[in-house]
Amino acid sequence: MSRRGRRTLGVPTFPMPISGRFLPATILIILGLALLIFKSFTQEVRGEQDLVATEGTLSNYSFKKTPEGEKDYGIWLREFSERFELAGPQETSFDTAAFRAQVKPGDKVRVEYSTREDVIETGGTRKLYGLAAPAKNLSFFVGSESVAKQNSGGINYAIYGFLALGILLYIWQVVRSQRRSTAYDEE
Repeated sequence: MSRRGRRTLGVPTFPMPISGRFLPATILIILGLALLIFKSFTQEVRGEQDLVATEGTLSNYSFKKTPEGEKDYGIWLREFSERFELAGPQETSFDTAAFRAQVKPGDKVRVEYSTREDVIETGGTRKLYGLAAPAKNLSFFVGSESVAKQNSGGINYAIYGFLALGILLYIWQVVRSQRRSTAYDEE
């Protein structure tokens, strides 16, 4: 007896992605997309185009530690009412002794900060992404390097890893199910 082939309406039938076979691939893809959305909403600076470079006169600086032992580094410029604070990666590598020795209050400095940051929400502080003293030909850290460090890391690898693994697993399951159906049809 010959078996009847599957009836189709002229439309190739593909398995639904939420079936049990495709559930791990679907979960991986959804997890990768969720991380991508989370990163896009929480990321303060997406690229160099979000940075503004402005020169101002240094009025004061503070390089102290909080009672908890965390670094609290900041500078003030006469032209701005807010405080510019160094973020995590810059604080760890910033040489305070060199800054104190080479830049004095009243000197012109160039700062790079984000245009996406709301000063009212941050309590009158802006994160500092670049700091230089152009008159003395000094650059303490550059905004493009700070943004590159901030935008790279484990979350990027997790996003691309989950998406790639989910897509590959989905393709593998589709190919595997098509091989099973052709083996079934040949019998």
